[in-house]
Amino acid sequence: MRRIQPTLINFSIFGQLDLMSGDTLISDKGIIHTKREVCDICGNVCQYNGSSNIGKHILTTSSNSFLRKGQQYCSTCDKTIQVDNKWIDNMVTSFNEYVATQIISLSDKLSEDDIVTHLKNTMSIEISKSTVHNIISKSNEDLTNLEFDYKIEEGFYGYDEQFLMIDGKRAYRIVFYDIANNKVIYEDIVYKFSKKILQEIIIKVFPKTEPKPKGFVVDMKLEYPSAFRNVFGKKIKIQFCIFHLNKLILKEYSDALKIGKKVKWTLMHYYNMYCLFNIFYNRSFELNRLKKLMKHLEEFKMKLTKEKILFYVNKYKIKYNDHGRQREEVVEIIEKKLMKSFRKILHDKRNLRKKRKITLEIRSIESAKKKFENIQYEKSIFPLKIQKRIEKIKKNFEFFIASEGEVITNNKLEGFFGSTLKKFRKKGRKSLLSFSALLKRKRAQCEGIKLFRKFTIFEISKIFTVLSFLAQ
Repeated sequence: MRRIQPTLINFSIFGQLDLMSGDTLISDKGIIHTKREVCDICGNVCQYNGSSNIGKHILTTSSNSFLRKGQQYCSTCDKTIQVDNKWIDNMVTSFNEYVATQIISLSDKLSEDDIVTHLKNTMSIEISKSTVHNIISKSNEDLTNLEFDYKIEEGFYGYDEQFLMIDGKRAYRIVFYDIANNKVIYEDIVYKFSKKILQEIIIKVFPKTEPKPKGFVVDMKLEYPSAFRNVFGKKIKIQFCIFHLNKLILKEYSDALKIGKKVKWTLMHYYNMYCLFNIFYNRSFELNRLKKLMKHLEEFKMKLTKEKILFYVNKYKIKYNDHGRQREEVVEIIEKKLMKSFRKILHDKRNLRKKRKITLEIRSIESAKKKFENIQYEKSIFPLKIQKRIEKIKKNFEFFIASEGEVITNNKLEGFFGSTLKKFRKKGRKSLLSFSALLKRKRAQCEGIKLFRKFTIFEISKIFTVLSFLAQ
């Protein structure tokens, strides 16, 4: 057999591919052999005898390369011997795992057709859609029995459900979240959901063992308190999420101020809304800033002469001819600029809190009660929708202070929802199996569990060196 020998040109390749030892030999025809075997019958050394296969692998189409396994022959016994070749087996395994890793990691964000296109355009890897589908399906099936361990501790847990569409059917993603340890302890997808089913899930997740949870943070659905109390008793603390409340207040305020398709905000509306936000969080900074901005606007109005109005009319190209209407337009423009400056202050303040890893100050129960009493006295200044919201807060006030300030939002759970399933992906799966697998992969990633092999740059280099070296 004529074999390929190391030369000054290919010396580095031989070293990289572990061919220098002589345990693996490559003929000039591209057949990969091992050392000559000794016949187990007659004890004679065998001869090389071509290859036992064509040598196709998952990247053959992309690279026109083959891993042809050599076979040997004993002339004394007239016997062909199929030889194990660990070098080829390791290479085939690396090829398969590398492609599978790429496909599975891409499957979280791309469709099967898009994965085929992406691999072809970025790495010149040509894989059929059926191969992509089979790899993803096998990975999904392998994850069916994957379970995550968790430990119940005496603390607060977040609960929420997320609406999904799977193959045109409405489904519910149920999640319990350990807020103190920033970790999901239970996640499942169900097609049917009710208060009774929720209670069954609670019993499953929190068996009657010690320690017991201190309480739960939930959104403001009225059936939640009774569902949890039916399982844990009346002493369990049910905390309504303040972040969810504030989102509802913002939406309802915007709806109340909507004229056609536009929302007509003013600094006074901002101030009144932040008075509501100030009930459970200390928002004194924002309220004081708004007071200064409103004072600045009033002073601007007082100093707004005809000459100044004319200046602003020309500056902002106001088209009205009536003096009174021009004045109103100028004031509105300046107020919008002041509101924009306030939003920038909020943005910068929020980023500063993130940088320093601090949160808004939570009010004590007594302080929150006092602030809410003041809101009730001034309820008439708010839009009708907000007045109704204030009445709902009054009716369920105990649920907004249940944790005594220990934890008052489900923000960590909302962050988990956002990081594991983007809004535009909530309708992107056609089966419960694929959706469940997607969420398990995301959760495993969050918990540092490796589900597939991570290739180093040197391993990737070796794969492509083999493909190039054996290409025909």
